[in-house]
Amino acid sequence: MDVKERDAVDTSSPMLRISGLNKRFGRARILRDVSLSVAQGSVVALLGANGAGKTSTLKCILGVMPFEGDIEVGGASVRKNGKEARRRIGYVPQAPPLSERDTCREALSFLAELKGATKGRVGEMLELVSLAPQTDTRVGHLSGGMRQRLALAAALLADPPLLLLDEPTASLDVESRHEFHGLIARLRGEGKTIVLSTHVFTQLDQLADRALILDEGQLAFDGTLDELAGRSHARRFVVSLNGNSSQVVEALRAAGLDPSELHPEPVEARWEDVLASLPKRQPEPAAEEGP
Repeated sequence: MDVKERDAVDTSSPMLRISGLNKRFGRARILRDVSLSVAQGSVVALLGANGAGKTSTLKCILGVMPFEGDIEVGGASVRKNGKEARRRIGYVPQAPPLSERDTCREALSFLAELKGATKGRVGEMLELVSLAPQTDTRVGHLSGGMRQRLALAAALLADPPLLLLDEPTASLDVESRHEFHGLIARLRGEGKTIVLSTHVFTQLDQLADRALILDEGQLAFDGTLDELAGRSHARRFVVSLNGNSSQVVEALRAAGLDPSELHPEPVEARWEDVLASLPKRQPEPAAEEGP
């Protein structure tokens, strides 16, 4: 049986299926009965404030954290066939563990050998993420955005069908974030299935087919970005001035609004509004004390 046949994925079923996922740390329940599926070739944004359970969910999918429930990647059970499931996953953490003394080529060559990827994939992936000019640059000399692109190249070495991206742009500037989002869009066009964990809303409507929101370890929303925006109490309006702002000012004053009191609010600061728009959950009964 060759590698392609061994790694074959059933294209008629979801790329990722999670059923009744629960995770505890001691008495604390981090994930609570999370169930979802991700269609092949789709991009799903896994949203939530810090501490909502996003990273724990990804680690359960990777099989590096014990959990209760069932997870399948391309039909392979993470519990029963973890090696095969992980073979189908590429993972980009928020802080990639790359040796700063290695060059980009050395870092990827080492990982390619571990993953059983051909040496030719190293150059191909550096080209894909626009790091070919930095092939012999040491990782420690790369910018934050370049490091994240190198981490993405590493995740793609074995050509996995599923990518898990854990807050990959959280520490990047606007330009680097835009470049990384461009790569995600390109990979989506090539048929990759992507789960993007983030707490940042910017440009998600241009990237993701669907949004999942975790709130205190529970799945609080599952729908499109348009549906999510429609349920938020915060409303944004885009006004095209066309070089003539005086008419806008006059219109605002005619409506009884003082233009000096209008201030832009970043999209990232709307979590309270988004969560407030979601159905309220019933509080769980307190855990009983042991003897």
